Amino acid sequence: SMTAEETAETTPGVVDMKVTTKKPIGFYVRSAKSFLTGVETESGEKKEPVCELNISGLGDAINVAVAAAAALETEGLGTIQKVETSYPEMASSNRGCPRICIKVWHK
Repeated sequence: SMTAEETAETTPGVVDMKVTTKKPIGFYVRSAKSFLTGVETESGEKKEPVCELNISGLGDAINVAVAAAAALETEGLGTIQKVETSYPEMASSNRGCPRICIKVWHK
């Protein structure tokens, strides 16, 4: 499942999901779907669907973010509201890296 580092719910009903190339696209597609459909955890606790899912990725992970957002639209679970691209400077390399953030609203 997603780690706390990968997902953050700063505002109730809004989840930020960071995708990387470390896990397969299918993993993130399933995770994104579960945020919009709501899930039952192993302990039987019900998680309500989120209202808004912000999917972001850096560099090669941009394709992963786009695929996850597109899958939500294709399955009729969400609507892409906004796509933002930026070029933040990475502290580790002192070089810029392309970044995408896709805002998906629950249908």
